[in-house]
Amino acid sequence: MNKGILLVLTGYMMWGSFPLYWALLNHVNPSEVLVHRILWSVPVLFLLVYFKPSWQKNFKSAISSKKELFFLFLTAILITLNWGGYILAVNIGRVVEASMGYFLSPVISMMGGYIFFHERISKLKQWAVFFATIGALYYVFSGDSFPWLGLLIGFTFSFYGVARKAIATSAVPGLYIETLLLLPFIFIFSLWFYANYDLAIFNVNLSTDILLILAGFVTVVPLALFTAGTKLLPMTTVGILFLITPTLQFLVGYVLYDEPVNFNQLLGFIGVWTGLILYSYALIRDKY
Repeated sequence: MNKGILLVLTGYMMWGSFPLYWALLNHVNPSEVLVHRILWSVPVLFLLVYFKPSWQKNFKSAISSKKELFFLFLTAILITLNWGGYILAVNIGRVVEASMGYFLSPVISMMGGYIFFHERISKLKQWAVFFATIGALYYVFSGDSFPWLGLLIGFTFSFYGVARKAIATSAVPGLYIETLLLLPFIFIFSLWFYANYDLAIFNVNLSTDILLILAGFVTVVPLALFTAGTKLLPMTTVGILFLITPTLQFLVGYVLYDEPVNFNQLLGFIGVWTGLILYSYALIRDKY
């Protein structure tokens, strides 16, 4: 197998399997899980950046630019909302809804590219947007409750990608700076949380402690694999392979966790999937 495909595929499959990991921490307050996810990402990212000269140089360049730091602070807020939203979705049994957000993200990102970077959208991609939008709207308005978590996850992930496109800093050193910028807020929030809630870390059992501490490693490794793989592959391939992630998440929620998917929701998904098939075909056609 092509090395680039293997790296990207591994990263996507890890992201797709995230519900299995976060479900092991369902007995912990989602806010505390998010805090540990950010906190323990810092040492992992430090090691990656420290031992790769190009990332180290990129990091030093970014922290010396006020403009880069400002935009990285904005993306830090977006990724925090995305991570927190996904942890909450798993915690309350809405993995299928969260997968809808990630299914929509390529189309949202394409629209973001059109609006902010004036990227051309072919007629076929316009049809992809149409079907995905109709499917998403049908899913939203035909359900018993508003799928705000799925939309939050989809839009924050897409806007994060669009915003990062405007930033010179590459993925891993960028995430390192984002987590560093969040540390003061994490510290203040942790003090408030400790004063009002019982902490799970070091108070429940050893397996909980290990899972919380490894949250950073689990977060960073797929990103590092993805970053390494994208350098070896055309973005067309990377974009199409991404669909593995929400597909796995959907299957985990529907098959393993037995989350209900009614007929109307399925119709909504079919609309989105139709849009994604057209989107993938358009990518292949544009490439060749």
